[in-house]
Amino acid sequence: MAGASIAAILVCLLSPILITVLSAIMFKEHLTKKHVSGIGIAALGTFIVITGGTVSFSGDREFLLGSLILLSTPVLWATYSLLGKKLISRRSPFLVVAYVNMLGGLCLVPFSLAEHSLGQILTISLSGWLAILFLAFTCSLLGYYIWLYVMKQVGAAITSSFLFAEPLVTALFAIRFVGETLDIFIPLGAFLIFIGVYLVIRK
Repeated sequence: MAGASIAAILVCLLSPILITVLSAIMFKEHLTKKHVSGIGIAALGTFIVITGGTVSFSGDREFLLGSLILLSTPVLWATYSLLGKKLISRRSPFLVVAYVNMLGGLCLVPFSLAEHSLGQILTISLSGWLAILFLAFTCSLLGYYIWLYVMKQVGAAITSSFLFAEPLVTALFAIRFVGETLDIFIPLGAFLIFIGVYLVIRK
């Protein structure tokens, strides 16, 4: 509805900024001018990687509705991250991730029943199951565990700054595995992301 570039901008740029601001308010995480500058530089680099330096906006109703829906994503991700930070102060990050995945799986069941896709479990191929297991263990389990564990160690602001690298990693994988071409904007954006994240995490 809104387009891939707009989706990436709203999710990858707004999520770490929103997490940083809210964590400073809720958990009194101290933000220096260096942190703010680093976040700004990394955000600019992310924008360049995602859009190639240009972005076009459509004024139609579908685009507006899609953008409004996408705005809920950084809000929900920030809520998950900050609630998770609060929980891991009293619980193991692994335990929190386990409960989140079980609750998330149960919440998906009504949607699966509504679209009549639950019965397709019996027809999934071996490669399909391997893909599901890869997503379950590397993304849903390992990825979220690392996210919460690192957040417990260094705080939400520093952890969320690494989200700026997500579009860069996606672009590099697309070049390697899908055959997309490398243009000048990817190394330029990568350099800015590196500088920005370095400023955030440097003591």
